Amino acid sequence: MIARHERVREAQEGARVIARQGWAEEGAEDGALIAPVAALIGGQGSAGRPAPSPAPPRMGRRRPTAGRFAVELVLGAGIAICVSLGIQYVVPRLPLPEPSLLPTILTTLTTTAVVVLLALSVPAAGRGGMAVRGLLHWSGYALVSALPTLLLALPLHGTRWFLGGLASDNQFRVEYLTRLTDSPALADIAYRDVPPLYPPGWFWTGGRIAALLGWDAWAAFKPLCITSAALAAAVTLALWRLLVPPRIAVLLATATVMAAFVEPSLGVREPYAWLVGSALAPLTVVALKLLRAPAVRPWPLLAFGVAVGAAVLTYTLLAAFWVFTLIAMVVALLLHRPRRWRTLLARVALAGIAAAPSAAVILLPYELAGRAAGGSPDTTALKFTPYQQLTYLLPMTEITPGGLLCLAGTVWLVVRCRTRPVAAGLLALVAGCYAWCVLSHLAIALGTTLLSFRVHPVLLVALHCAGVLALWDLLRTVRRRHPAQARTATGALAVVAAVFTVAAVQHAQSALGREVDLAYRQSYPLDDGTAPSRTARVRHPGTEDLWIRPLVRAIARGTGRQPHDLTVLTDHHRLLSVEPYWAYVAMTPGYSNPQARHEKRNAEVRRWLAARDADDFARRLHSGRFPAPDVFVLRQTDTGYGLYLFRHNFPRVPVTRSSEVVFPVDFFPPGRFLRQDVGPYTVITRYGGRSG
Repeated sequence: MIARHERVREAQEGARVIARQGWAEEGAEDGALIAPVAALIGGQGSAGRPAPSPAPPRMGRRRPTAGRFAVELVLGAGIAICVSLGIQYVVPRLPLPEPSLLPTILTTLTTTAVVVLLALSVPAAGRGGMAVRGLLHWSGYALVSALPTLLLALPLHGTRWFLGGLASDNQFRVEYLTRLTDSPALADIAYRDVPPLYPPGWFWTGGRIAALLGWDAWAAFKPLCITSAALAAAVTLALWRLLVPPRIAVLLATATVMAAFVEPSLGVREPYAWLVGSALAPLTVVALKLLRAPAVRPWPLLAFGVAVGAAVLTYTLLAAFWVFTLIAMVVALLLHRPRRWRTLLARVALAGIAAAPSAAVILLPYELAGRAAGGSPDTTALKFTPYQQLTYLLPMTEITPGGLLCLAGTVWLVVRCRTRPVAAGLLALVAGCYAWCVLSHLAIALGTTLLSFRVHPVLLVALHCAGVLALWDLLRTVRRRHPAQARTATGALAVVAAVFTVAAVQHAQSALGREVDLAYRQSYPLDDGTAPSRTARVRHPGTEDLWIRPLVRAIARGTGRQPHDLTVLTDHHRLLSVEPYWAYVAMTPGYSNPQARHEKRNAEVRRWLAARDADDFARRLHSGRFPAPDVFVLRQTDTGYGLYLFRHNFPRVPVTRSSEVVFPVDFFPPGRFLRQDVGPYTVITRYGGRSG
């Protein structure tokens, strides 16, 4: 009986805390945000009785419900996609002369206009009639999605490539998109008959869209990436509106967008990772509220579990980091309120059950295949130490507008974490980022890392959002102590926010420079030899990709088979990026599926080269551990046909080393193999079809 009364008292106390600490303190003008998540999660009390209702909303603001939030999310995402696609349709058709700097000027003008409109919408929110309020509400989605679209589409208006072109990591990204455009069946990026390890969510969706529209995957990659950046902005805005007043949510979504461009190679250049990373800040606050609430209905926990599962399908590394942070939060709450351990563990279990099916799509087939093969080798994907991972990211120490914003956010998090659930959630996320970085450094002793540089965008988002909330807190303080200056203070905040955002926009254009140049330096894999426009900085696009289409035709002549039926041995990996050939050896160990045994495949190639003559070479091809390639695409050298093999070199620098091997010409006698010279390459296929 005593325990029962204790649970009832705990539920009543928690309800009062939520009503008092929700975002009611965000200002009387917005009406108490009524602890909206409390309204969503409130349900039966611990004793089986209805939990006490939180304080009613003021100013007639309606409580968010599951249905309203779903409608908000879907409509907001739809607006973002339409706005982004509309801008992407118009931008390439603008009569911009090249080479010139007009794209840069136009980017500055248009993004500044969007920022000004966003700044004006902050003090105007909640005023006017229902039609005006509705227009301002939904225009937020249009504006925050237009900002990243303009920042990307205008600099890239003269090229069909996305940031970075087809260089570096984009080779495997486009290769994965090509694979899943060719077929909806889940498959590895490079290897035949190997279960995928890399998360397929974004690539599968994009591949299905490209296939439906009849687009080549390489051509669909750019619009998919830009639209994903706009979609991430809309999703972030919808999530923040679940937690804070609309006017603050718009500022937080804008800050999140700009955080993506602080270091583009880690943010917006990886759009599927950004879809997850941009949402972690509001979702972590939601998680904290769900864990702290005295009573929770099942559906919010199930919905949260689905979000975790979606993160696993989209970017598994960030999902693992997020789960690590959430577990740390649960442990902290257990230490603070140990008597609630059953409640907390039950909520975690329910969310985990909802997340399990999505996670099983990737992890279960991979683990089952590994066990059938006697165990999976260690992945080399984690064995990578770029310069961003050598030190800890401390943006609050930089004397820049962004650095000052992060400094203000850091102070606000420390001061308000005990009284504001949003501050507590963001502080937990920031602490999780730094803890992940420390663990990544310690993991080097075990011969691996946690790729801590991948959580840098999450850290920047959390600190930028905290900085915005710090400024808003300052505004509230001024309005409370000097009511006569309320309107002036609001206008001042809008001006400061606009100046900070314009500064971030200008930084973004500078930060994108190298990535944009790479997008103009490569020709298109087309028969007509077209290439990106000349620019003021890139006057001569490259010619390497001009050989891709002739190589594809030569392979078709030599085999008479479709690309997805052929395994190719080559070091011209862009060929595999734009056509769904299977690789005999992937382009780099870091992106090679561990179950494909990259190093053993390298060793197999070297074993072939130890053959005494053509007959011995043919026997070795057929007796190898792996099915022999159907096609060889090799470089012509003075002594034969050259091929670069790549091996892992961690922890040394560079992390990947290459060595050249040469196939003697007489290993491919004309009676057994068809040899076709295509520019600097030779395409070698076996007469009679498959070579292994």
